[in-house]
Amino acid sequence: MKIGFDISPLTTGHKTRGVGFYTKNLLLSLEKIPDLEIRKFSEKDKVKDVDLIHYPYFDLFQNTLPVIKRYPTIVTIHDLIPLVFPEHFPPGVKGTINNFLQRMSLVNVSAIIADSQSSKNDIKNIFKIDQEKIHVVYLAPSPNFHIVKDKKGLEEIKHKYNLPNIFALYTGNVNWNKNIVNIAESCLQVGIHLVVVGKSFESKENLDHPEMRSYKEFLNIISRTDLVDILGFVSDEELVAITNMATVLLLPSHYEGFGLPILEAQACGIPVIAGNNSSMKEVGGDGALYTDDKSIDDISEKIEIIMNNKTLKEDLKTKGLENIKRFSWEESAKQTYHIYEEILSRNKQ
Repeated sequence: MKIGFDISPLTTGHKTRGVGFYTKNLLLSLEKIPDLEIRKFSEKDKVKDVDLIHYPYFDLFQNTLPVIKRYPTIVTIHDLIPLVFPEHFPPGVKGTINNFLQRMSLVNVSAIIADSQSSKNDIKNIFKIDQEKIHVVYLAPSPNFHIVKDKKGLEEIKHKYNLPNIFALYTGNVNWNKNIVNIAESCLQVGIHLVVVGKSFESKENLDHPEMRSYKEFLNIISRTDLVDILGFVSDEELVAITNMATVLLLPSHYEGFGLPILEAQACGIPVIAGNNSSMKEVGGDGALYTDDKSIDDISEKIEIIMNNKTLKEDLKTKGLENIKRFSWEESAKQTYHIYEEILSRNKQ
């Protein structure tokens, strides 16, 4: 079986984001499957002599999926958050046109892969696509995430970034759905240090763009306190160490297509507070504490509960470590491979 696999996300700004992470890890696991030949490409007109093409991402407002397809085509749609909350993600004229073309391009795809049942429901309801065409394949944390027992190594990272003994951790980007304003306000209300990791926090450009309103508000909030430390981009190894040292991982998002930081924290034995919406219970299972994402008081209360209840912390740690057993890139690749088989078998009939 010869599969054309679009590696564009590994050559653009996506390489440090979730789409790049998905592309990289799925590709590595697919390449280990016998009798499966992966032919990587990044220019749409350069792929040929394959049985099927897989686009591991779908941009809502840029033309990333061709309308005319020479081969059976599968596309992964991670989420439709900008369409669920259009008031927070204005596409502009060009984006609106591209969104129309992208929707047209979905008409003749052979299958769609969604990260979660929550995303599948959005794809089905918003794009009016037959649910039989949409397959849920979960993501997984990197195998690098684990409980670190090297205390000396942890101490070195702690010293390098001047981390406090007790802190809440947020990893991700600055998009509205991430709820970074309420995260900051909640930590200030509790009086706990907030450590923020993510390359997008290094940017101070385009702050007047409508999509950057929440980030601009976040920057205004933290300018009045010394309880928030922005680390920006850190290496995978350092992120594992920082996660291990965190008191709690915060992901009380307004919406998530999957919510990978939940699993990363659970793999490190760290309690998680996640939003009580979208895919997050689907992903976090019993190994997280869920909160009203719109309520600063509720998020604050959950943080204080974890800080003061050692029994609950241990319970979440145990359940989190059990929960992550449901997720692996090997299993994700296996399920994706079966979708390839199903599509090619159907086309031969």
